[in-house]
Amino acid sequence: MVKASCHCGNIEIEIEIAEQPQALVSCNCSICNKIGALWGHMSPKVVSVTEKEQASKSYSWGDKDLAFHHCTLCGCTTHYMPTDASSDRMAVNYRMVDRNVVDAMHIKNFDGADTWKFISE
Repeated sequence: MVKASCHCGNIEIEIEIAEQPQALVSCNCSICNKIGALWGHMSPKVVSVTEKEQASKSYSWGDKDLAFHHCTLCGCTTHYMPTDASSDRMAVNYRMVDRNVVDAMHIKNFDGADTWKFISE
């Protein structure tokens, strides 16, 4: 199990997976660049999000395919969910996971600002 939380601990995430994602994704699109997230993609079926004091707030724009969730107390963006309920893919911001876990993982750079392709390593 992998645990994540926002800075203040209001939002806790538990990921029930046997193995970590093969790589974390660093995207340079307008929102990901400002958030500074490292996304770990997975099925929502393995993720449990607990909101303690206050519910997270979501933000969507453009075609509104994704809802980015952030803590209303400390402001950390913790995860995003597709707005289409039939989708079987979401992402957790691994910046909310223990740094030692993240440091051991491979990071792939994705050009979400222009080509929508992974940048060669």
